[in-house]
Amino acid sequence: MYDVVHLDEKWFYVKKVGGKVYVLTGKDDVPIEDPPVQYAQSKRHIKEVMFLCAVARPRGDWDGKVDIWSVVETYTNQRASVNRPAGVEEVRPVSMTREIYRDMLVNDVIPAIKAKSPQDQKHIPIRLQQDNAKPHVHEDDAEVLAAGCSDGWMMHPLNQPAQSPDLNCLELGYFASIQTLQSKTHPRTTVDLIKEVKLAFEETTAATPNKTFLSLQAVMEQIMRCGGSNNYKLGHMHKDKLLRAGTLPISLPCDVNVFLNARDAILQPVTASIPGTQEACDLDVFLW
Repeated sequence: MYDVVHLDEKWFYVKKVGGKVYVLTGKDDVPIEDPPVQYAQSKRHIKEVMFLCAVARPRGDWDGKVDIWSVVETYTNQRASVNRPAGVEEVRPVSMTREIYRDMLVNDVIPAIKAKSPQDQKHIPIRLQQDNAKPHVHEDDAEVLAAGCSDGWMMHPLNQPAQSPDLNCLELGYFASIQTLQSKTHPRTTVDLIKEVKLAFEETTAATPNKTFLSLQAVMEQIMRCGGSNNYKLGHMHKDKLLRAGTLPISLPCDVNVFLNARDAILQPVTASIPGTQEACDLDVFLW
């Protein structure tokens, strides 16, 4: 799993609708303080910004964090208001399109991976794992391949299996960790929200992506147990307890029978389509 960078998008909001707060109570459970009041022009139109995040598995002195980018555009304010004069540059969120996604891969993601990845990864093929969203580029996109294979690097996009969000470590807990830190802040504008999300991303430690990659390994084994289905329940591993004890493993063992059954299920249609083939050939398989 050291040869893959996980990419995904997520919306972050200036305010959270329907959150819970704790207030002090006195005798007979009578509140002795008023709950905080939040104001918004409309709770149906809360300010939001989409972010594109890229992370890899930590190794050596690198924490695995590539970067997080806001999907916004800069424009010049044409009219003056009580908050700002005319002619001031501002930012506003935009919808992700294939052109924007391709531009972010070529000009932001790939250069950041080259700058932050250990140099011993330079001549190793690196997969840019993405989901199957419509704005995402194809695996054979010429511009992305040209940017990823320049300067001696070998990067290429790779689509993860459909309807399988648990195969992306960002969805397995990394985004939740960032959102937990960001929810403790109180941004009022889009610019404030972008700053707080980036700060929350920087505050996450190397233990966060490492734990999510262990969860990813557990998910992969459960998928093989279910015959490729996503109808499974992922048990608790108590990773924080193991981390405090210094016994958190680097990789999880996979049951050999589960792996062999999954391999046979994959090879069965292949061998059946080859005339004269009696048994499946041996393949070089790397787990994690």
